Amino acid sequence: MFRAIIKQLWNRKRSNISVAIELVCVFCLVWYIVDYLFVFAYNCNIPNTRDIRHTWKVNLGIFPEGTPQYSAEEDEPEALLANFNRLLQILNNYPGVEAVGVCDLGSTPETGYINGERFRSATDTACLAWGQNIALLPTEDFFRVFGYTSGEGQVAVSTSDFDWSGANPAVLSRSMAQALFPDGNAMGREFCPVRNASMIYRVVGVIDDIKRFEFQRVQMAYYLPLRLTADVLSRDGEWSIRNLVIMVRSKASIPDNVFREAFRKEMTDALQIGNFYLKSIVSFSKIKDDTTAEFGIANAIRVRIYLMAFFLLNILLCVMGTFWYRINLRRSEIGLRKALGSTSRNIRNLFFLEGLILLAAAAIMAMVVELQFVKADLIETLGQDRSDSTVCLPDQTALRFLITNAITAAILATIILAAIWLPAKRAASVPPVEALRDE
Repeated sequence: MFRAIIKQLWNRKRSNISVAIELVCVFCLVWYIVDYLFVFAYNCNIPNTRDIRHTWKVNLGIFPEGTPQYSAEEDEPEALLANFNRLLQILNNYPGVEAVGVCDLGSTPETGYINGERFRSATDTACLAWGQNIALLPTEDFFRVFGYTSGEGQVAVSTSDFDWSGANPAVLSRSMAQALFPDGNAMGREFCPVRNASMIYRVVGVIDDIKRFEFQRVQMAYYLPLRLTADVLSRDGEWSIRNLVIMVRSKASIPDNVFREAFRKEMTDALQIGNFYLKSIVSFSKIKDDTTAEFGIANAIRVRIYLMAFFLLNILLCVMGTFWYRINLRRSEIGLRKALGSTSRNIRNLFFLEGLILLAAAAIMAMVVELQFVKADLIETLGQDRSDSTVCLPDQTALRFLITNAITAAILATIILAAIWLPAKRAASVPPVEALRDE
């Protein structure tokens, strides 16, 4: 049967070429979309040791000059620092709060902010790594707020677990520690920025990797302490109090909506200290959703799904029309086959195999075209340089290429079989006498 099908396809090579060309084009386009969705799903399934459940960003405001609540004395650096520390103490004492953390604005999780630098080992200039900078207040428990771990998720860590005293202490993520110190022993070792070798940091701890966003891979990060003193703190400027972000973790036993409403009600007056006041409390889950919408990720996925549906509908109608016309031309052949004992199922399978063979030939040609896309770097890959702050795609491997092409082939095979089924069913149901009469 296989040789007969090949012969039939060859005899109708002109009409088959047009179908094959369209199959190649649609295969490449669908593969591009499948690859994007595959990468998205792959990244989302990578475990993230940072847990944003029951976490909240506490937004503080500062009364501006000219308002009745404003006090010039409370705007002095010493007063700002004292009032800020009082705020933190009140938050730590609130019954529904499990942990309080403080970081600078650029280190806030689940937002579009990012800051980082390229470093090298102080003893081996060949060991390089780019990492995201997360600056935190070591007197509060940023790590506990977001459930950071070590030992690949086995051990929960606290900010107090590390010695932040001394000159330039730093906690590294596991992948950054491995990149800077491949021998596996990072504790107590030193590293420095590539652009400033005189700035030496000392490793005081290693924790698990995190993902900046759910749809990204884990990436390198380093954690530095914020040193808040009255002589560097001001209302505005580089060390503005406005650049500090307070976050809390609520107790898991309290429903989020209950905690939010109770916090607003009970803390509005309690947090009005000096020129500070409570503006709002926002869950990091909402911040995550807002950031995803702002980056257009949900819209990008929606557009690609719509495009895929359009391409698949196009190929469905193309294949259905082609085989409908082809089957009408082969009514005598079908009648002869049925007269010789072929069943309706055999007839349908014959056309199914023709469609799948056409798809197989188109898939081979399409994969050749796709390889050119990959070689031309039209399909992004992570590559060797990790300085790019957007770590969105897994490494380009032959396995990824084969998996995405196999998924594409399976989708198109389903569409082709669905397109052939109706004309093949009608052809197989024609009585052999009626089909032979046409001849």
